[in-house]
Amino acid sequence: MSRSPYPRVMTYIHDILPGFLFCAAIGATAIVLDHFVLSDRVVFVNYVLIAILLGFFARNTLDLPSVLNAGISFSARICLFIGIVLLGTRLDLREIFSVGTSALLLVGLSIVVTLVLAIWMGRMLRVTPQCSHLLGVGLGICGISAIIATAPAIRAKDTEMVSAIGASILTDLIVLISFPIIANALNWIDLPAGFMAGIIPSNTAQCIAVGYSFSEGAGAIATIVKSARNALMPLVILGIVYRFTLQGLPTGQSMHPRILWDKFPKFIVGFLAAAFLATFNLISPATINLTGYLSQIFFVVCFAGIGAGIRLHDIAGKNTRITGLIVPILIIRWLFIYAIWVLLPF
Repeated sequence: MSRSPYPRVMTYIHDILPGFLFCAAIGATAIVLDHFVLSDRVVFVNYVLIAILLGFFARNTLDLPSVLNAGISFSARICLFIGIVLLGTRLDLREIFSVGTSALLLVGLSIVVTLVLAIWMGRMLRVTPQCSHLLGVGLGICGISAIIATAPAIRAKDTEMVSAIGASILTDLIVLISFPIIANALNWIDLPAGFMAGIIPSNTAQCIAVGYSFSEGAGAIATIVKSARNALMPLVILGIVYRFTLQGLPTGQSMHPRILWDKFPKFIVGFLAAAFLATFNLISPATINLTGYLSQIFFVVCFAGIGAGIRLHDIAGKNTRITGLIVPILIIRWLFIYAIWVLLPF
């Protein structure tokens, strides 16, 4: 007769509960600060950055008991996976093709160029491959969501993830300031402004904000274009996993689908399954709203866990060089995407 699994499960819950509640408390504080204290005052600061900073501050200023460690690790990892799966219900796969062939080509080119630039310039500045890839997917696809989805797949350290997230947030701040100046200087109308607003910023909220700051028409276009970028995330992650897996194979061993499947983050399958259900209206709008809210909760607990898992001495070194990639990548992306926009028949 097999032994009951319940004692083992209860032991696991007992181990993670203190740290999980600690991270949940930090996350709740971050959401309160974001919505009621800093709302509309500091546009580039949101609950993501606040939760990471609060967790980091707690780790490095308080003598945290070791009983919290298991729950902090659980929050930073498992809550991340759950949040990503739930996030899939907010994605409509049909929006990949709703932007039109030429626009979809422009979206794809922007992702490829951003990744290539981040990897190439990362090598020049001696940034770790994981960090440069995270910045590439962050700037190229959907900012923080892409970074936290890709990090486990390439075994990036928490410090590398935080560096990429910080660079993504700083990038969007630069775009929020520079976009109106550039758009007005070039006398853009809604169509080019909307496409550029949907492609240049990294995070979804910033893309939409930049678009609507120009006009309602540009905001609507930016929303659709950004949704197409987000929908391409699983394909890009699969390509990156393939690249890292190929580099790690022993000499003489060839790539096999089973090896790639073993390396591929399984939560992405859940993300796609949730997106499929939402795309074909197999779940109700009320359920989608609920899962979106739950996704935010799990993410904020995750971010608190990430911050609480980093010690001050961990962030010193080469990973801080990632900030040197931001401006040149932004300038080249602006020039490249605008040149393609002029050449393609929109």
